[in-house]
Amino acid sequence: MIKIILAEGHNVVRNGIKALLEKENDIEVIAEAGNGEKVLELLKEGHNPDIIITAINMAPVTGFELLTRVKQSHPQIKVIILSRMDGIDNILHAFKAGAAGYMLKSIEAVELIYGIRHIAATNERYLCNEVALTLLDKLLQSAVSNSNIDAANIDMSNREIEVLSLVSQGFTNQEIADKLFTSKRTIESHRQNLVEKTGTRNTAALIRYAVLNRIIG
Repeated sequence: MIKIILAEGHNVVRNGIKALLEKENDIEVIAEAGNGEKVLELLKEGHNPDIIITAINMAPVTGFELLTRVKQSHPQIKVIILSRMDGIDNILHAFKAGAAGYMLKSIEAVELIYGIRHIAATNERYLCNEVALTLLDKLLQSAVSNSNIDAANIDMSNREIEVLSLVSQGFTNQEIADKLFTSKRTIESHRQNLVEKTGTRNTAALIRYAVLNRIIG
């Protein structure tokens, strides 16, 4: 049996999710709360869920605050964020804080149940399909926008490619200069030339461009 505490500030939404979960023979909602503060009280009272499902926008303790405090005091409890927000900042914030899953409230019931079971049975994180596809689209758009100069038309010298490879490995200008027996200023010049030739804005974008266009491995 997968034991769940459900935290959601809107009663109608919370009741709907609870009714959906309780249709499953292997899932039990052992407690529910309208905010993160109540969840923390439930844990202090001895409730011991396998999973906490929480919204983000709650007061006085938000879903993110709840996530952070639960992972500090009860690291064995897995926390799923169930939100309307699909912004990458929220998703990264959640997973960096220790979330086991991030799903949208628009998710189909079958995927919600699948995600809960997957998280309960494994130590793997789960990102719902809709969010995963949205992030993939953004990544593809970013790749296109940063690759609008055809690599085939860029004339790079062997030395520039050598510098680019070392840059991608994290070496500083001085370290690269030492390896290639040249001056730091020369390496800085090579890096600036590479940025200008590829139309990228900074070193991170330059490396991404080089990898996407298979200039470096």
